[in-house]
This record gives sequence, C-alpha cells and structure tokens, in this order.
Amino acid sequence: MNFRHSHTMRRGEKKLKGMKLAMGLVGLVLLHGTAHGTEIFAKVGTIGAQFLKWGVGGRGVAMGEAFVAVADDASALYWNPAGIAQLDGNSHVFLSHASLPADIGHEFAGYVFTYGSIPGVLGISVNVLQMDPMIRTTEYNPDGINLAGSEELEQFDAGDLAIGFTYAQFLTNKFSFGGTIKWIHQGLEDEFAEALNFDFGTLYDTGFRTITIGMAISSIGPEMQFIDQQFSPPTNFKLGVSMNAFQSNQHSLLTSAEFNHPSDNTERANLGLEYEYSPLERIQVALRGGLMTNRDTQDYAFGFGVQFPTSANAGANVNYSYTDLDVLGGSHQVSVILEY
Repeated sequence: MNFRHSHTMRRGEKKLKGMKLAMGLVGLVLLHGTAHGTEIFAKVGTIGAQFLKWGVGGRGVAMGEAFVAVADDASALYWNPAGIAQLDGNSHVFLSHASLPADIGHEFAGYVFTYGSIPGVLGISVNVLQMDPMIRTTEYNPDGINLAGSEELEQFDAGDLAIGFTYAQFLTNKFSFGGTIKWIHQGLEDEFAEALNFDFGTLYDTGFRTITIGMAISSIGPEMQFIDQQFSPPTNFKLGVSMNAFQSNQHSLLTSAEFNHPSDNTERANLGLEYEYSPLERIQVALRGGLMTNRDTQDYAFGFGVQFPTSANAGANVNYSYTDLDVLGGSHQVSVILEY
C-alpha cells in the first residue's frame, strides 16, 4: 500500500468518525429536548393559523411528513424553500387537494420558475383552507335564523389564505438555502386577522453515501390580532436527514427521518420510506409509507405515485396519500406536478 492510498484511507476514516460524532451529538440534543418537552405543558390552542401546519402534496404526506431533507420537487415551496434551488431549468406547476374531516378542504398551488438573468430559482404559492357556508344559530334559534321575509336561513362563512413568494439558490454545489415571505389572512364572516410571516430553509448534500441534511423554520412573524384577541403564528423548527438506502437502474429505496419542534406542542419525530421502480425510461412508479409520533390523532400515512412523460421535454407526476386520523377517520390527498 502506497503512502497516498493510506493517507486517503485515514482521511476517509476521520471524516466518517467526525460525521458519526456529529450525528450522535445531534441525536443527544434532540432526545434531551424531547424528554424535557414532555414535562412542559403543551400550549395547545394558543397559536393561530393552524392551516399552515397541514402538510401538502401526496408524496411528502405519504412519507409521514418526513420531507424537510428530501424536498426535491415543487412541493418544497411548503416543506423547505431551499429545495426549489434543485429545479433550475424547467418550470414546475404544483397542485394539491386534501379532504379533511367535517367537509373541510385544503388546497395548495405553486409555480416554480427562473427569470431572465436573476440568479437562483423563484416560486409563488397559494395556500387555502375553505369550507361550505354554515347556518347561523343562537341559543334561542338552534335550527337557524330566517332571513327577513324569507324561509331561507342566514349563513356565514370562514376561510384562511396564505400567499407566498419564495427565492432559493445554491451557495456551493452541495449547499442551498431558500426563504419565503407569506401574507396570511384568516377570516370569519366580517372579522379577519392578517400578518406577514417568513420561512427559511437549507439543504446540505454531505457527499457521503447520498446523505442529505435539511433544516427549516416556518411561520416566523409577529402576533396576529382577531377582534380583541392576540395570538402567535405556528412557528415550527424542523431538522431531518435522508439517504438512498438502495439504488440500481430500476429500483431505489429512499429513507428519511425528521424531528420538529412546534411552538404549541412538544417535540415530534417522523419517519418515511419511498420505494421507486422504473420499468421504462422516464416512467417511475412509487410506493410510500410513514410514521408520525407524539401526535393526538395522526399515527401513520401511506400512498403511491406515478411519474411519466407528456412530451419530449415535459412530464407529469401524480401522487396520492392517505393519513390516519384515528377517531376523526382519515384524510385523502391528491397532488399533481407538471414540468415543462
């Protein structure tokens, strides 16, 4: 064995030991935070704009929402804004619909693109929570109130909206960052609350065995005020790691793990898997599953997806997910990504 080869091996061993030590320290910190967090009263019901916490896209949701270190498609507009830096070149349209309990609908739409000589990648997103109008009732009129001179009953509506603008760029060939500024509107009939929020995220490809580390902080901003009540946005810190456990010409297995610290609850952990099979060039079929811990209702999720070409330079990706909500039933989500 020559000196250069042995020196290279020692450098590789040091790098591996260093990475193991760093991962161990991160794990100890997160475990300590989780143990400490369980001793603190969860501030449930003290935070507003809860619709911002509901995951979007059949892919990320099916992987148990362990997606902050994956975030390699247009749904990164929600999960980790740094992820859209990987989409330099073509334009991407992302559409997602989720059906929630009590006939509530959750919609998300995004557009990722580059513009002229501006470096980096841009994105625009719209996040909407909506429901059908409801009949107005009182303690004296439990069946509803008739409109004046009519048998029709009075109704009122409620809904939430967030519009975001995202920018992301690579600082090196392995490290990207991104940020989103969001305008949030929550309305209940004639009353509403509004605020500006920010998301920030990073992705780092370690170069070692396809391991990628992702970090994101979402919904950072001032308090919102609804009538005479003030409440904070649902700030959430997420740290995750992903790795291709197996990869060949036709088969691959992606694994991911994520820890997050929401501002209104104790720490949580998510685990996700994605198996992809490519029977033909540019055609992929995926099966996904995930587990979510320390949640009141969400325990597991699963789903599938199909990616196929629509022309020589364009393609589509259709994904579905099902999330178990325990006594509330389940949530179905369908999403489409168009690349052109």
